[in-house]
Amino acid sequence: MKNSSEADILAVVESAKRAASNLMRTGRVWEYSLLSRIMKSPDPIGRQPRSRNFLLCPICKKTHWSLPVHLRRSCMRTSSEADILAVVESAKRVVSNLLRTGRVWEYSLLSRIMQSPDTIGRMIEELESRGNAVVGIPTEAPTAAVPAVPDVPVEAPAESSSESSGELYQCPDTTKQGTSLRERMASLGYYKKHSLDHDLLVSFAKFLQFDMSNENFKQEVENVARFLYFMDPQQASLLFVRQHEKSREYFLKLSEAGLSKQTVQNYIKSVKRFLKFHTGSTDLCFTDRVLHEDCKNYISFLDNIQTATSKQVSKETTRKRFDTFQEGVLSSTQVTAVLAAAKKDFLAVIGKLHAGECSPGHQLTLTELQLVLYYLEAIVILEHAQRPGVVEHMTVTEWISRRRDDTRPGFVVVAVKEHKTAATFVLTQEQEMWFDLYFSEVRPVMLGKKRKRVEDDDETDERFFISSTGKAIYNASNDLERLHKKYQVPKVTSQMARRAYKTATKELSDVQKTKVAGYLTHSTATAEKHYRMKERGSAVDAFLILRNLRGDSDSDQSDTPRGSSAYLTDQAAYDKLLRSYPVTLDGVPPNRSQRKSLAGEYERYCYDRWRSEQLERRVQHVLEHFARRLPSESRVKAWIMKQGWSANLPDAASIVQQWKPSGGIDVAMDSVVLQKFCRTQRWKGLAVADIEGKGRGVLVTRPFALGEVVCDYHGKVVSRQEGLATHTATAEKESGYMFFYNSGQVARCIDAHEEECPCHPGMCTFGRLINHSSKKANLRPRLYSVDGKDVILFIAIRNIKVQEELLFDYGVNRKSFAVVPAAKI
Repeated sequence: MKNSSEADILAVVESAKRAASNLMRTGRVWEYSLLSRIMKSPDPIGRQPRSRNFLLCPICKKTHWSLPVHLRRSCMRTSSEADILAVVESAKRVVSNLLRTGRVWEYSLLSRIMQSPDTIGRMIEELESRGNAVVGIPTEAPTAAVPAVPDVPVEAPAESSSESSGELYQCPDTTKQGTSLRERMASLGYYKKHSLDHDLLVSFAKFLQFDMSNENFKQEVENVARFLYFMDPQQASLLFVRQHEKSREYFLKLSEAGLSKQTVQNYIKSVKRFLKFHTGSTDLCFTDRVLHEDCKNYISFLDNIQTATSKQVSKETTRKRFDTFQEGVLSSTQVTAVLAAAKKDFLAVIGKLHAGECSPGHQLTLTELQLVLYYLEAIVILEHAQRPGVVEHMTVTEWISRRRDDTRPGFVVVAVKEHKTAATFVLTQEQEMWFDLYFSEVRPVMLGKKRKRVEDDDETDERFFISSTGKAIYNASNDLERLHKKYQVPKVTSQMARRAYKTATKELSDVQKTKVAGYLTHSTATAEKHYRMKERGSAVDAFLILRNLRGDSDSDQSDTPRGSSAYLTDQAAYDKLLRSYPVTLDGVPPNRSQRKSLAGEYERYCYDRWRSEQLERRVQHVLEHFARRLPSESRVKAWIMKQGWSANLPDAASIVQQWKPSGGIDVAMDSVVLQKFCRTQRWKGLAVADIEGKGRGVLVTRPFALGEVVCDYHGKVVSRQEGLATHTATAEKESGYMFFYNSGQVARCIDAHEEECPCHPGMCTFGRLINHSSKKANLRPRLYSVDGKDVILFIAIRNIKVQEELLFDYGVNRKSFAVVPAAKI
């Protein structure tokens, strides 16, 4: 491209980088069934390859985001660290070789493969020689159009494991019994399944996900895919409804393989729902009436099996309850043993956050961030005896709306009332401080780890508890189990905790029993009842009763939150190190012996933090050097090398990605994301709350940076005369929100006086609720024109912290951007 422009060359380089990244993630593992379909297609050479994910495990032939963590917890649990590192290094070399030599294919080579007697075998051999892996090779090649894909997933949809955070101790404990069960199921072929891309399964998955709002729809679709494979390994179809005996045999074999009766019941429910979808939500009754009738008869057949299985499930449940009874009931102290074991480490992390010397959570390690998350989850589940669903569904709005008890201001009541698992729990002043530090310091960091597409529309930003992957926590019970495993404390579940508290109340008075029972009851009515002002004291009374049953001291409830001085031993060590070895751009960190003499046991923590701060300074130094124009990655890399830094080098690609041009706010509405938010009014990071002395206002639930677009002022654009007329007619009412401005030489108004936006029924937009301040304003309005339509965006004029109220100057005395003052109720 010697005759091409620099922009064209950079575009080609960026495209090649994206292709290389995609190849490392998804281009190395090939399904045998895919190769089979390619070889049988009319033009096998012209078929495009498929993709999958990152470093390849040579044992399970799957790619993983963090191969060392995967090997330690799964494929090489019993191997030494040296062996694991050797496998990782080998995998890295394979990736490097793949990027160098595995991406270019000679047409003549493909032709020779096609002409060989065993085309699939020859292709497999060539792929493996280039660092790829072929999985799912059957003993006999399938001839069906819809292939089977062997898989080894978790046992049951009833208990789906949460996503791994990357830390070894946080992975679910895979016992020998569970491993042997999966191995047995896999060896018997019960995990083989038809492709989930089959039309029957794709339509069923969409029905579960969008129509039924089933969060666990993938597991249910996989259950059906395995059932269909057992009924007909050659092709997925509805003809299995004419094979009653074979169906009964399948469910019997699942039980014989060791699956619980409840899991078998879940398989039956999945197949039954699959058939109900195809008989009631598709055109089957018009295209094949006979098959449609057979499907209805098969559903009746499943009803009979389900009835018989339900009795077995009841017996199984009774047996588990008897086993629990034999084990005995835990004491209240045993329930919260893990909180006592982890408290020292937890307070050390809280001390760092409370000192205010960390930029929101960024100085904490991943392990420390997760410790805060897991500990707070354990408080809700174990200390307050709430169900895991309360933790999983608690929202930011519910946290912001917490209420303080009037007679005992040292306690706050949190009501989780918007979900099926509604509940109320009480926090002490110290615990409220912990939760607030998590919300303002840790949660924003967790959200920043989310790898999310723009078009994704989930409720993650509204959930209070966020996992280390940046998504809403999926299974609080698993998080609780990880915390017990970390501190080697016997596992205590939500049910065990609730049973322990109920047993401990036997000696109490009837009034006290009633209060505790109400505190432990989970229903929307109960949560609403406790949440109302007159009933808040009952919730506090119940909490104090539970605390006395645990034997907690009243000294734990102090009006003054604990400071950081008692917990900052590592911070003190770091301060001592900095006095001798301050962080500089060109400095070298002290060696281990020097760190040991100054920081003692915290020498590694101080070393990591020193290097982290130096790297942050170097990144800022590079960004300041290239402040005027966006540099190329090669130019940044060359300039960094000229600085003479031998280690702890900033990443050039990251520098280019972080760089922001000046004046970018002028083209803000060119952003597809902002256009979508203006269209849907689903602005993220905002919440409506009652502001003392003002009425309603808008708080932020995540940090906003200087120059960032926060939201818009949404309403109907009318002329100034129409706006004044509407304002005059509604000035004495509760609503009267009018935004007057000049668009060129034309005076106009955005009419937002109605509580609900006419074009977005059921929604109350944020912009109209932002309060006025001429001295403390953190926003400024700016006029844009998009396709001839006026849009008012609010731009942050300074960095805005979590839970800070949004304010802007109404500009009553200005000629433009003047909002007619109206009381905000």
